Amino acid sequence: MDQLNHLTDTGHIFITPFALNRTAYIVVNQKPFMVIVTDISIKGIQLSGAWYTWDDLEKMGGVYESEFDALKAIADRG
Repeated sequence: MDQLNHLTDTGHIFITPFALNRTAYIVVNQKPFMVIVTDISIKGIQLSGAWYTWDDLEKMGGVYESEFDALKAIADRG
């Protein structure tokens, strides 16, 4: 446990709200699109086999844990 805390404190591991092999939603053309989280890295995330940088996802409209969150984000953007 001490080693995990040290890694977290020094920034060598990152905690994300997404887990591998779980569903997530991205916004494509103002619609939520379900994907599977297949890998996560510091610079991006692999969704259903395709790599996206965090910047690309932000420009697209984000990545969300639930369809409701994705729909809410779409409505908030107008």
